[in-house]
Amino acid sequence: MQHVLIFTLSVLLSFPVLATDWKDYPEDLQQYDFSGDKLQQQWQELTKLTRVEYPDVDWIRSMMTDYPRLAHHMMVLGSDPEAHPAVFKAIQESDYSDLSNAVQEVWRLHYSGQYEKAYELGMQLGPVGEVPAIYSRLVHATLLIDDHDDKMEEFEEAAALSNEGLALAPEYRFAEFGLVYAKVRMLELMSTGEARSSGYIPIAQDKLDKLQEYAPDRGAYPLTRGGLEAGIVERVGSFLGSITYGATESSAIENFEKAQKLLPDMAIVYNEYSVGLIRLDEDDFRKEIRKLLNTCMNIEPVNAEDALNQMHCQRTLKSLTKD
Repeated sequence: MQHVLIFTLSVLLSFPVLATDWKDYPEDLQQYDFSGDKLQQQWQELTKLTRVEYPDVDWIRSMMTDYPRLAHHMMVLGSDPEAHPAVFKAIQESDYSDLSNAVQEVWRLHYSGQYEKAYELGMQLGPVGEVPAIYSRLVHATLLIDDHDDKMEEFEEAAALSNEGLALAPEYRFAEFGLVYAKVRMLELMSTGEARSSGYIPIAQDKLDKLQEYAPDRGAYPLTRGGLEAGIVERVGSFLGSITYGATESSAIENFEKAQKLLPDMAIVYNEYSVGLIRLDEDDFRKEIRKLLNTCMNIEPVNAEDALNQMHCQRTLKSLTKD
């Protein structure tokens, strides 16, 4: 009976949870193709922000070795003949080739802007596929969903899924970042009272500190920290922000500048930096904001995520021009 319950729980946790409303990647933006060997050939360029590992057979094998709970979860999932064929083959034959190809396909879908397909496929592949699936859902919610409540629902669900994944793979850095990213996005949508009472601010700060200590050359961490601190200062001001959370206008800008030095040719940096300055004080930083946005528009996007960030830069620039 216990094995049946474990199996049932495994299936439920691995079944795709559909988003509230998937939005299509705009047809008028540049379209991308990462079929065949293109994904691996461009992997370093595609993953400059996160430096997530390329999901080849060795990566899957290392995940199974490093995280026994994850391996057990995959074993239970792969014991079901109705499981995804790649998962079934991986477990029944100890052959990870089809599974690694399937996870690579999730990333192909993600970087070409097919977020719904990326999420649905990834969630069928067990924990190793949920890694890119959750990331794809986060990017979709951040860049394509406008409604406040829908955004919050997506970030809450992504955070819950990240927590489940971390229970199987404790301290897996990419999953840790996914969780803290979701919480930072949730904080942006909360009222000041909700944000302070949630407890997310010190948790996010502590986790980002540890991630930056682990990988000081990874631009995603200071970029996210800059946005978090800009949000704090926007709500309570530099003085109270400094006393309560150690966050000031200068510390937010310092983190954005660090991210810009690490990733000088990524649209997301200029999008997030400009939004951060608007939160700090749009009037005081108007010149700097325009400069950031114009730089963003001159960058050549290398994937759908980049193109969507550039689209947001363009929208912000137009809104400033109207003022």
